[in-house]
Amino acid sequence: MLCPRCSRRYDDQHRFCPHDGAQLAERPDIRRIRVKPTEQVGQIVGGRYQMRGLIGAGAMAEVFLAQDKTTGDPVAVKLLNARHLKDPMKKARFMLEATAGAKIVHDNVLKVLDVGLRDDGAPYLVMEYLSGESLADWLRREKVMTPALAIPLLIQIASGLDAAHRAGIIHRDIKPGNVFLIGEKGAPHTAKVVDFGFARLAEFRGLTQAGMAVGTIEYMAPEQAVGDSAEVRTDVYGLGVVMYRMFTGRIPFTMRSDGELLAHQFLVHPPPPALGTEGIAPRIEAVILKALRKRLENRYPSMSALVADLERITHPAGPPQALAPIHEPDLYAPQTPFAVNTAGYYYRVLGKQPPP
Repeated sequence: MLCPRCSRRYDDQHRFCPHDGAQLAERPDIRRIRVKPTEQVGQIVGGRYQMRGLIGAGAMAEVFLAQDKTTGDPVAVKLLNARHLKDPMKKARFMLEATAGAKIVHDNVLKVLDVGLRDDGAPYLVMEYLSGESLADWLRREKVMTPALAIPLLIQIASGLDAAHRAGIIHRDIKPGNVFLIGEKGAPHTAKVVDFGFARLAEFRGLTQAGMAVGTIEYMAPEQAVGDSAEVRTDVYGLGVVMYRMFTGRIPFTMRSDGELLAHQFLVHPPPPALGTEGIAPRIEAVILKALRKRLENRYPSMSALVADLERITHPAGPPQALAPIHEPDLYAPQTPFAVNTAGYYYRVLGKQPPP
């Protein structure tokens, strides 16, 4: 039997997960999982994982359904695209995802089960197989989440990221496409953070050059927009944009050019979520806007602090941190000469004068 929430396995005598209380389900029948046949079908990776077919593809890698010949379980095997095998940076980022994922042990972070090199030297990454869809797919179809559905999922996402931060890992690319929802379409019960390919951790600091903006610009924090170092509150901002989209069906800024969008991420305060969206409770709006503060000191200092305010929405217990006074001006202060120059460009893009 399998726990759909934490993916722990138990014998047939169990009906509920001793770890989290979720009702157990039978292990997915690998024969019923839809795949796209490819030339890799039947191949054995790592002497253990038999490929069954393609289940996903991106710019850097492809993901295959495979069967663990030791346990019989379905797993997901990620392979770097052949065209990137001679690119040291792409290979390093692929291995970064494996290294970062393996360091985090949390029910709301995708489990990395194995990593290695095939006979041809190509790296592979084995992950738990998840049944469901990405938050991005859910939002494209349903547009907006109700608070009753969104808040428990956001608490899970933030808790998973808090575990990553405690392990010394900053994700740097929080967006709906990097959150996976487990459960039936329209009624997910568990969220997992995935794809740590842009993460920052001590062993791989050299992967990001000074002044390099890393992430997805629609979800990028002000410090990322000017190429400064990411930290815990960078992920808080990214999750703030995700929250904004979950409750409103839109992102804070939609611009004609990347430069204009980055300038808004750096300088412009987002329109209040309730503006143009009916029914957003003031406490929810306050939490979103605190996560999206430009000045680091004005954001939540940690994911655990954000979780506490999310829990207060449904179980009020004292004033939320979201209502605390903020430091003015609510602007990010660039930390390097490159960041200062980039900030000056953004001021010019928006026709504003930088502070003295």
